[in-house]
Order: sequence, then structure tokens, then C-alpha cells
Amino acid sequence: MNSLAQKMTTVEQELATEHGNFTLFALFLRENSPGLWDVIVSAPWIDEDREAGLNEVVAKVNSRLEKEELLMLSRIVIVEHNHPELEELNRSGFATSSNPIRNENLLGQDIKQAFFIPLKQAA
Repeated sequence: MNSLAQKMTTVEQELATEHGNFTLFALFLRENSPGLWDVIVSAPWIDEDREAGLNEVVAKVNSRLEKEELLMLSRIVIVEHNHPELEELNRSGFATSSNPIRNENLLGQDIKQAFFIPLKQAA
């Protein structure tokens, strides 16, 4: 999992440099999931054109992850960048923690484990 988190950090950094800041970039392992991770993303630039934004994220993930790592992912979930719970996540400190979060309800989902990718400020 550590290698996956490191590669996803690179994905976030490259996308932020190319397109703009993220509001959230995380990996969530849902409760009752068969061990597959959801990639959770939120950014103003994705909200401008969700299909194009999703395609950019998918392309970058596919270019950086090995086949075995891709098989660890379930889906990519887009959360609107002004979603009210994102502000709450930022206030809670979860989104800035480098430690995995365990057994929490995040964005309306029961999450067994979550990794928040540190956000890079676009140049």
C-alpha cells in the first residue's frame, strides 16, 4: 500500500502542476469493500468539465501505476470542490494528516481506512 500511496502522491502533484490545485485527493477503503481502494478527488478544474477532468485523472493514474497496482483500485470518485463536508474534513485535520485514518465516516461513507495525499500548490 505504501508504494501505491507514493505513486498517487506523484499523480496528484503532476495533475496539480498541469491543471491547478486539488481541494481533496485521497484513497478510501470502504467498510465491506473487497479490499479495493477508491480514489477520491475534488478540484475546481474538475468541476468545470467533469468528463474531461475524470479523463485526465484516469490517464495520469494509468500512466503511473503498474497493472498490479491498478487492480487494487475500485473507482475514481469526484466530489464537488465546494461540498460542505470538505470544509469539515479540513477543519478536522484529517485531510492534512500524513497518518492513515481508520474507522471513520467520511463524506457519508463508512471508511475502514483512508490515506490523504498532501496537496501540492500549483505554480
